[in-house]
Amino acid sequence: MRAIEFWQDVEHSLADGKCCFIAIVAKSTRHSPGTAGARMMIDESGRKSGTIGGGIMEFNLLNRAEEILKNGIFSPELQILHHQKNAKGEKSGLICGGRQSNVYALLQPQEHLESIQSLVKLLQTEGDGVLRIDSSGVTLNTTPLDDRQPVLHLVRKGDKWHYEEQLLNPWRIAIIGGGHCSLALSRIMHSLDYHIQVFDTRPGYFDEHPNPYATSCQIVEGYRDAAELIPFPSLTYIIVMTSDLLSDTDGLIGVLQHPFPFIGAMGSKSKRRIIFQQLKAAGVSDDDIARITAPVGLPMRSNRPAEIAVSIAAQILQDN
Repeated sequence: MRAIEFWQDVEHSLADGKCCFIAIVAKSTRHSPGTAGARMMIDESGRKSGTIGGGIMEFNLLNRAEEILKNGIFSPELQILHHQKNAKGEKSGLICGGRQSNVYALLQPQEHLESIQSLVKLLQTEGDGVLRIDSSGVTLNTTPLDDRQPVLHLVRKGDKWHYEEQLLNPWRIAIIGGGHCSLALSRIMHSLDYHIQVFDTRPGYFDEHPNPYATSCQIVEGYRDAAELIPFPSLTYIIVMTSDLLSDTDGLIGVLQHPFPFIGAMGSKSKRRIIFQQLKAAGVSDDDIARITAPVGLPMRSNRPAEIAVSIAAQILQDN
């Protein structure tokens, strides 16, 4: 579930005067059914949204949450659950392996509605902010993004703990080229809660070929110009998939001047060879060319747009 949709659900319940119990997976290990960033809420009416991994673990928590909502009194709590029968520490009832650290809090309309409304607005407008939960309560701080800090940050020192979450979406992708494969990739990355920018050079293209999955679709005079319009380059993955070799080369020249963590180019190995030759002729260094992953995507036999998109998304998730 996308973060903004979750918090909009919380906002809706609080605005209706209903208390909400929230659970956030602050940290997880391999094999854990609840991955870091997963979240769940239930309000006084029984309306539920999201998941922290399901199974008996979630069933037990929902039962506990209902009791907490009836009482109306609860201090935020950190619970570390192990998903193994013979594990040391508190067991979740699941046997899939791994463990997860869950943070729980009770949100009250009078106390928290204004903060959650501000949180939703920050998510909608790409504003900077940090959600903090500790044993004393839930707070929202507006502070500049620190891309050296993990997006989800759980600190424990003895009995003391705090959880922080940077609200600016750190999962970001920019797609150079707006064709069929770009649309298919946008669809998948949207479902994975990515911030998506798409660029094309054809005037009016997005009017005739709308992309409802992208955060923004922009027309640029040349693909080389797209890189300058991408904020937070240190967080953004780049996929170049234009309609021709010269445009691909132009887009790559632009993005190679910025510190993007991943630069992928679609096409065959023979296409890659020609593009690399063009980049060298344009004065691009061997070190910069080595930053390009081409052909981008995990190997697949099919080359239909949807399957190309799956292969690229899988490689990004594997790298991320």
